[in-house]
Amino acid sequence: MTEDLKKATKLCQQACDDIYMKYDVDLSYDYFDSEVKTFYLFESEHSANRVKPYMLEELRNQISNINKRWYVGIKRINLEAWEASQLSSKLKNKKF
Repeated sequence: MTEDLKKATKLCQQACDDIYMKYDVDLSYDYFDSEVKTFYLFESEHSANRVKPYMLEELRNQISNINKRWYVGIKRINLEAWEASQLSSKLKNKKF
């Protein structure tokens, strides 16, 4: 992991904590996708509030200062859990 990537990852983790304390939004750093140059934050489905674009403004600026091509994205569902529930539903209803 490069130093810039480590620094940006740490900024994402810190921003998640700050957003939780400020806005009561349950976010966590998920991963960096090098193909689309995006840091993904995961918003819990049990979060009291939904994340809004203005809440990420400072983080986006900080990430942009490190590398202009990097972005911040939000994941709102856990794809693995969703896919597993879809499969179990199909198996239960025998629709496969």
